[in-house]
Amino acid sequence: MTESEVDLLPGERILWEGRPLRHRLFWAPDVLLIPVSLLWFGYAVFWEASVLAARVAGDRPPPVFIVLWGIPFVLVGLYMVVGRFVVRAVASRRTRYMLTGLRVVAIGGLSGNRTTWAYLRLLPPPVVAERPDRSGSLAFGAFPGVLDAFNPRNGLRGWAREPSTTPMLLHIPDVRRVRDLVAGAQAERDWSDDFPRRAG
Repeated sequence: MTESEVDLLPGERILWEGRPLRHRLFWAPDVLLIPVSLLWFGYAVFWEASVLAARVAGDRPPPVFIVLWGIPFVLVGLYMVVGRFVVRAVASRRTRYMLTGLRVVAIGGLSGNRTTWAYLRLLPPPVVAERPDRSGSLAFGAFPGVLDAFNPRNGLRGWAREPSTTPMLLHIPDVRRVRDLVAGAQAERDWSDDFPRRAG
């Protein structure tokens, strides 16, 4: 990732850059989402197969509109069961992270060029999940839980490449060092924002 890929703000400097070392496909919300996906897909296939069988064998076959009606539900079910994991895998391999003194930035998505960012001072404190090799993942506030898939605040994020609206840095090297950089940047911004009020 280069500075030309991220429109840095005046006075903003890069503290850290990295990429995922591993590519995680399953998250805690998938414990509930996978059974729901299988039920949706199974029923959609059963319904479509029943309609097609009735059209082939029946004396009064259902109209073409009824046959076509079920196809989008089958395709949505196929995405829920298989497609979203393919999307996660491709997006993860194209993901790059940047931490500045002001923001956390992620560039990736299916195109590899989608940029998302958030101001550190507006995010909760960082938390980490560390592996023995000191790599790990960093989230703000908390990692997604099983029930987050059905939290109205998250919308349809559970079916997307990341199951949270809060930024996460996934499977990065030396995760504790990055956590310390985030915490230091957050503390610095809090102090500098509060300084004029204290001085006055």
